Amino acid sequence: MRYFEVKSPQWDAPAHWSGAYRASHRWHLPGVDCPRCGSWAGMGAYPSVDLSGVEEPVLAKVTGPTSFAEYMRLVSLVRPCLPSAIPIKGGSSFGPMVGTARGKFGPITCWPSWEVVLREDAVELLKAEGLNGIIAVRMELKSRRSTTPTLYELESRPLAKLHPDCIGEWKTPPCDVCGRPEMFDLPPKRWLLRSSIPDGLDVFGLEGANPRVVSERFVEVLQKLGPADVTYRELPAG
Repeated sequence: MRYFEVKSPQWDAPAHWSGAYRASHRWHLPGVDCPRCGSWAGMGAYPSVDLSGVEEPVLAKVTGPTSFAEYMRLVSLVRPCLPSAIPIKGGSSFGPMVGTARGKFGPITCWPSWEVVLREDAVELLKAEGLNGIIAVRMELKSRRSTTPTLYELESRPLAKLHPDCIGEWKTPPCDVCGRPEMFDLPPKRWLLRSSIPDGLDVFGLEGANPRVVSERFVEVLQKLGPADVTYRELPAG
């Protein structure tokens, strides 16, 4: 099986579609001022995670890094709501995206680079074709056009790893105090660690990196719905 990184096109590439949205996730975990590794905030979005049962107004706001004690308190509230496959990481967002949309959307949209959005018919086709690992959460978007399609955010859980040989010298080890994962610069030439690729999944994310990875089956199915304003970069495995 071949795998690809989904990317937004170059800014000057001709566009097939006019669709755009302005939205944010419903809940947010702030970054942390850790006594060992300093102040930091990562990035991650898990729209399928429902925090409506957590009565904490701070989570409904986007804030900067908070104190270590406050961060650990919030982590203790959030952790029971997360599946074991989702790591706790400061700066992560949860729940569906809420906002506005305009224009016409292609079957798949990647904007910004760490968010992948699917049109409703694309979600239906992927599931009808039997693809695995499709976690698509309906976005709560308002639009002036009654013809704007229903859109879904594609969730990608960090289940695979880049091969250690392609990661440069700059990297920081994980922190056993605040739980920060290993961090590194995304290498320009990169490939997957073969032993880490989850069996049978057509969508997954990478530990320590933002790219969303999809299988060649995913690419082939979506191409049946016509052109899209995304690019696919192959990630070989080694």
